[in-house]
Amino acid sequence: MELIGNIVLADRILYQGSVRCEDGKIVSIGKAKEKPDGELPYIFPGLVDIHNHGAMGHDYMEATKEAFDAISGRLIRHGVTCAQCTTVSAPVDELKDFLRFFRENIWEKQPKGQCRFCGVHLEGPYISLKNRGAHAAKTLLTARDGYEWILKNRDIIREITVAPELMGMEQMIEALNGAGIVVSGGHDDAEPEEIERAARKGMRHCTHIYCAMSTLHKTGGQRKSGLCEYSMTHDTMTAEMIADNRHTPPLLAQMIYRCKGADRLCVVSDAIAPAGLPENGELFLLGTGEGSTRVFVKDGVAFVEDGSCYAGSVQALDDMIRNLVRDCNIPLVDAVRMASLTPAGVIGIEKECGSIAVGKRADFCVVDHNLRVVATIVGGALAYGGESIWKR
Repeated sequence: MELIGNIVLADRILYQGSVRCEDGKIVSIGKAKEKPDGELPYIFPGLVDIHNHGAMGHDYMEATKEAFDAISGRLIRHGVTCAQCTTVSAPVDELKDFLRFFRENIWEKQPKGQCRFCGVHLEGPYISLKNRGAHAAKTLLTARDGYEWILKNRDIIREITVAPELMGMEQMIEALNGAGIVVSGGHDDAEPEEIERAARKGMRHCTHIYCAMSTLHKTGGQRKSGLCEYSMTHDTMTAEMIADNRHTPPLLAQMIYRCKGADRLCVVSDAIAPAGLPENGELFLLGTGEGSTRVFVKDGVAFVEDGSCYAGSVQALDDMIRNLVRDCNIPLVDAVRMASLTPAGVIGIEKECGSIAVGKRADFCVVDHNLRVVATIVGGALAYGGESIWKR
């Protein structure tokens, strides 16, 4: 099978290009021998969302096939072919139940033609009270409450967000990093020296930069930087941002991009249950059970019930690519890289997916010249859109 279009590679666009696939893999990339009639689409690699909680009225933590199928359907319609399921702070027993469901029903049992769920991102419960955002205060823990349950699930947990200043966190970060889990700083209230020590122990990523985290502040009259500034200025750290023009306004997104570059900055949706549904003032849950928080959507962004802070996004990664190109003047190649290869690299799956390269999975997001998704292909199989995109 062959796709012909303007192929967005990791470092350039191959105009009027051809990519051939066999047995679910990419076997060749080059110039098309002949230009078909009509305007050629752009061919992106399948998008990779490493931080999303839900969609279509469902949250991953419901731990049902119905929830996963609904979320997968929306991801596919927006060009996302690989996603990391993100939890919210909750009692440990609830998190264990979710992990058990994921292992028994999702992990390595995913049907063809759906978004691949490549692992779990634990956002909390080891985060700060001050910058917890939409996370329920009563669910928060410190390292001294124990984390053996995380280490026991190291094969399915790819990432965890923690606050570096918590008691015992240096030892916890060292243990998690040693187990191959990506440790990300976020929802913190840390001082510079605490961030530096955490980085030395293995914290190498930053969760939704500039959202619910430490930043420039005064302590005893002295200005001190926070995790925002640390992550922007240290090349050893990658970072993610919610590029919905609300959590990260365009000017701020430009600044972060100029500091980090497309190879160390990724875009995440942080989408929650109401994503994909009409905005009508209805209340939804972020999480389930004791750890849930009631949220609503207004003017294209989610808030906690009392309106005191944002509670996540309702946009998808393709929306955010358009925001970056249209509103932030970021080149298309870099915007696409931040939604595909860079997030894949953060969680260590870049050899399998994230870019259009020979030997990688045949995962594609096909868009028109308005950067609207017209087709999504997973492992060489059409998952969304029309068969007419293939040249056989």
